[in-house]
Amino acid sequence: MSEERRLAEWAGTMPLREICWRLRRSRESVKQKAKRMGLSLRHWEPACATVCPGCGCARTRLGRGGVCRPCELRALVRRADAETAEAMQLLPPSARAVYEATETKLESSVPDRPQEPAVDGMDRYHADKARDAYHAQIEAWEVRTLTRVLKARRRRLERMREKIPNQ
Repeated sequence: MSEERRLAEWAGTMPLREICWRLRRSRESVKQKAKRMGLSLRHWEPACATVCPGCGCARTRLGRGGVCRPCELRALVRRADAETAEAMQLLPPSARAVYEATETKLESSVPDRPQEPAVDGMDRYHADKARDAYHAQIEAWEVRTLTRVLKARRRRLERMREKIPNQ
C-alpha cells in the first residue's frame, strides 16, 4: 500500500526511471500500476531550473559571473548611474542645471509584462510546462526592459561628456 501512495505522490514530479529506481520495480510494472491507478507519468523537465544567487529567480542560464543576465544588466545600470553622477560634477553650471531639471523625465516606455498563466484545471505536466514558459518569458522581458534602460542611461552619459570642457 505504501508503494501505491508513493507512486501517486511521485507521478509526474520526476522521471520514470527515478520512480522505478526508488520503488525498486521494473519500468513495465510501474507503468502498469500507474495506468490502473489512473496516474500520468509524464514529467516536465524545466528549462528554468537554475536559480540565480543574485536575485533568487528561476533562470534559463547563468552568465560567466555566476548570475543571470538581468542581474548583470542591473549592475551595468548602477555603474552607468555612478558615471553619470561623476560627469554631472564636471559639467559647467548652465549645462548641469538643464540635466538636473530633466532628471525626473528619464523614464522610457516599458513593454507590457507577460501575464502569469492560469494553471487551474491543468494536469501537473501542462501546469509545470506553462509555469516554465512563463519564467522564460519574464526573463526575456526583464532583459529587454533593462537593456532599454541601460542604453538610455549610456546615451545620456555620452551627451553629458560631450558638454564637459577640456575632454
